Amino acid sequence: MTKNGLSGILPVGTVLLLATLAGGCDFGPGHMMGQARLPASFASNGERIYFTGTSASGDPITFQGGDLHTTMMGASCANCHGPDRQGGRMMPRFWETAPPLTRDALFDGHTASHDSDGDDHGDHDVYSDDTLRRAVFEGVDPAGKPLDEAMPRWSMSERDWHDLLAYLHG
Repeated sequence: MTKNGLSGILPVGTVLLLATLAGGCDFGPGHMMGQARLPASFASNGERIYFTGTSASGDPITFQGGDLHTTMMGASCANCHGPDRQGGRMMPRFWETAPPLTRDALFDGHTASHDSDGDDHGDHDVYSDDTLRRAVFEGVDPAGKPLDEAMPRWSMSERDWHDLLAYLHG
């Protein structure tokens, strides 16, 4: 035994500090889905794609890139951006947040000036349908700058893309 009696165990102060830090962070699935948080049914194919990363048609939806969060939590928009599309903290890099994907955040009210008050979409203006397609498929924002490496690059049929886009406009 060591002189503090905690051989092989973290000091109590360290454990308490880690617990306190973790308590203020969204480490659990929270908005980061998990099968229990899936809707019982989907109102549209776009909603299905957002929540599951799969198409009702059976057409493949694939992704490249992403990070450990994508691997751990599965691949769907809702896993990072939340079931309410409000964005949120990302596990395991809890200090990073996924931006909101609400209609207002994407198409209506977002401008570069919102960055200072927390609507962290980068230094660009609103998305158009075309620039959002580039973000999803190519990983660049409306200003042409690369998105965070945590954002996967998606591939899906045109029909599925239009279904997802209609859902995001809703």
